[in-house]
Amino acid sequence: MRETIFRHKQGGIVDLPLLVPSFTSKGFGYFKKNGMTYSETSSALDEFGRYLNESYLLSTFDVFHGHFMEPEQHYGDTSLILLDSGGYELNPEFDSTEPKMTPVRQLDFTAEDYENTLVKLYQEYGDKPFVIANYDWGTKNCSFEEQIKAARELFIKFPNWSNNFIIKPHKSGGVKVQVKDLVPYIKKLSCFDIIGVTEKELGKNLKDRLTSISQLRSELDNEGIKSPIHIWGGLDPLITPLYFFAGADIFDGVSWLRYLYFEGKAVNRESYTVLKGNLSILHDHAVMLSINDNLLSLQGLATSLRAFANSDHPDFDMFDGNGEFLKRMYKEMKTIIPGMKG
Repeated sequence: MRETIFRHKQGGIVDLPLLVPSFTSKGFGYFKKNGMTYSETSSALDEFGRYLNESYLLSTFDVFHGHFMEPEQHYGDTSLILLDSGGYELNPEFDSTEPKMTPVRQLDFTAEDYENTLVKLYQEYGDKPFVIANYDWGTKNCSFEEQIKAARELFIKFPNWSNNFIIKPHKSGGVKVQVKDLVPYIKKLSCFDIIGVTEKELGKNLKDRLTSISQLRSELDNEGIKSPIHIWGGLDPLITPLYFFAGADIFDGVSWLRYLYFEGKAVNRESYTVLKGNLSILHDHAVMLSINDNLLSLQGLATSLRAFANSDHPDFDMFDGNGEFLKRMYKEMKTIIPGMKG
């Protein structure tokens, strides 16, 4: 039976699936204030952090470099705070789906920097509902055995916090995570609270990625491991339901800061004034309004997915604007993905 909740080690409970707004400096501009350099996303965190009472994700890279203004003011208002380990920001390349808003600011962030940042946070906020990830940038091309060992050695130092193990491609498996190569190590994943994988490392196309998630979920279920699967970077409002159908439960990303969610699809944010029928809205005001609307859209999608999961029979009418499309995709997935047939 698929889990419908996630229980943090602090005792808090959040409903699954979970759609997590993320904050990162990558691809965004910077501004100066009082001699400090802050990411543009810091303004979004400052404006909307108080309303994110369910979950959000912070880049530890940006916490370390001081790119957020007083992020600690929001630590007590949220049921779950996910921390990434900086791999996304350390990668100088952009995915093909990402708008290249600004060049990546090249700054160092080592495994030692990451652990020291966690230690400082733990000393002061060890009672807060943080979920920490392994330093996946440092285990690129390592064997699964080495990845698991490194993650366990890190997580054991922060026993009050839940953990999130990010699987990286095996050193002999190319640039994608090969679930078949992971099978001998599945039992060892039982010690992790969440099992994560980045969207782009699941496969070369959407079919391969959905198949990989289905295979991973099946292998975990076969060993009685109920840990939810987290897709890092998978928050597109049209594609997220497909990953959920395949077996994933936690999704994060920054598309809510880069695009406009309109009728269940991510479109150019500059279209906001046109779609709202008011060309006089100032640009900065339109940006903040679109972010607010996107958060409401994510909340609505999460509610629909949870209702879908709890229904006895698949009901796609709850997906406003995308019901018929998702129904067709669901049927196709059950035909072409081995783990979903039947």
